[in-house]
Order: sequence, then structure tokens, then C-alpha cells
Amino acid sequence: MTPQQLAGIAALIRALTSLNSWPFHLIIFSMVVGPWIAAFVLVNIQTRRFEGVVKMYENNVVLVENYEKLAKDLHDVVIMNTQIVQRLADEIKTNQFCPMVRLEKVKTGNRGAAA
Repeated sequence: MTPQQLAGIAALIRALTSLNSWPFHLIIFSMVVGPWIAAFVLVNIQTRRFEGVVKMYENNVVLVENYEKLAKDLHDVVIMNTQIVQRLADEIKTNQFCPMVRLEKVKTGNRGAAA
């Protein structure tokens, strides 16, 4: 070692011996325990974040279930409207709503579709 390196080490040792022991122990303690505290904090944050994601997926399940109910109701409405329109088309084809055609059919005895 060079004399400058030896002088630097000696100065560092003198500085450490002149300090009280508590800052040195605090530094060592923070180096040993600090990463464990940081890991605990990060695990706690990740746990809360994961719980938020789980809650989001549970809410999505409820949303899908409600959407299925709505789609079933809409399906029933579409079927009912289709049946009504089909009945209306049949009535129009047989001209049951026109009094002139009904009277004509009664006179001729034709109860089927209009000619």
C-alpha cells in the first residue's frame, strides 16, 4: 500500500473512533433491517393492489350476470314483437279490417283469403 492509502485508512479509523457508537450501530442496523422493512411495505402494497384486482373481477362477474338477464328479457320482447307482427301480416292478408271486403266475403260465401 502506498503511504497515501495508509493515511486515508488511518484517518477513517480515527473518524470512526471519534464518533460515538450509536450512529455507527444505527447505520449497521438500517443496512440489516432496512431491506426487510422495505420488503414488508412492498408486500403490503401488492396485497392491497391484488385485492383491488379481485374486487374488479367480482364486479365484472356481477355485470355479466346482469347483462345476461337483460339480454334474456330483450330476447322475449323481440319474440313477442315478431309474433304480433306476424299476426298483423296475416290479418292484413285476409283483409279482416276492411268492412267492404268483409261484406263482400259474406255475400259470396268466401271465408278464405281475399282475391
